[in-house]
Amino acid sequence: MVAEKNFSSLPKAPHADSVSPQAREHYLKQFAQRWAAVTPPMRPSPAELVRYEQALLESKPRQGATALILGSTPELRSLALKHALVTTGCDIDDGVWKALTSLRTVAGEESFIHGNWLNLPESSRYDFILCDCSFNMLPWEQMQILAAKIQVLLPAGGVSIQRIQAAPESLTLGMIEQAVLSYRRNNFPMPLFFYLIFLCEALRNLYRPELNNSEFFESFVFPQLTPQEKAQIRPALVDRKFYYPKWQDMRTLLGRHFSIVSEQKSTEPGIWDTASIFVLKRKI
Repeated sequence: MVAEKNFSSLPKAPHADSVSPQAREHYLKQFAQRWAAVTPPMRPSPAELVRYEQALLESKPRQGATALILGSTPELRSLALKHALVTTGCDIDDGVWKALTSLRTVAGEESFIHGNWLNLPESSRYDFILCDCSFNMLPWEQMQILAAKIQVLLPAGGVSIQRIQAAPESLTLGMIEQAVLSYRRNNFPMPLFFYLIFLCEALRNLYRPELNNSEFFESFVFPQLTPQEKAQIRPALVDRKFYYPKWQDMRTLLGRHFSIVSEQKSTEPGIWDTASIFVLKRKI
């Protein structure tokens, strides 16, 4: 079994108005340092980034094409800058955006919108909208608003490339024990929490949506773990929910607003058929 590192204890974000500037700066420095150690599937894998780039190149970006990044994902910011896209980001936490700038692999000038994705001004249009699991940060009702927002922000011919998660109905709660045993047998290059998180959030959405992330792990995962494994995972748990609709519902939502140009399933360890890279064109 791969040796666990404490990748999971990303510091909890203090509200900018409730702490001193020095404490806020310390938090953001910690966040960037620890996020640098986070492995796929929590971040896009090298194989997934190849799919992002292929989709971008197949769309033949013109000189001066614009890109909007939903969130602060440094890999997607680097991809946009690598291909000379005029890049704008939007994140509700401007400090996280600035902190993760240090993790870009390509330097360049970026614009930034500090705010909620659902409130993005509709006066602008972006040739490309790139994001990683952004839909799944929102409850179902807000996912529908975000889909409509992205449709409006894309011009005719505009493309959104994004990793999207959903819950395969073939998953069963019994797979948790199987996954833990598989992790122990194999030398997977990720902490146990990262290996389980997509599977467990999909199962939570399918079978126990009333529970939050922390409650589900305590009730259904921890009975399968050793005391050491529990101690390593517990700091990563949060009292919130990540929303994975069923695949049919997700594809139906996308089909209302976009033409699905392609969908490439992610198959790396820790994915569990919960993620695909979608290329979406705006429906006129």
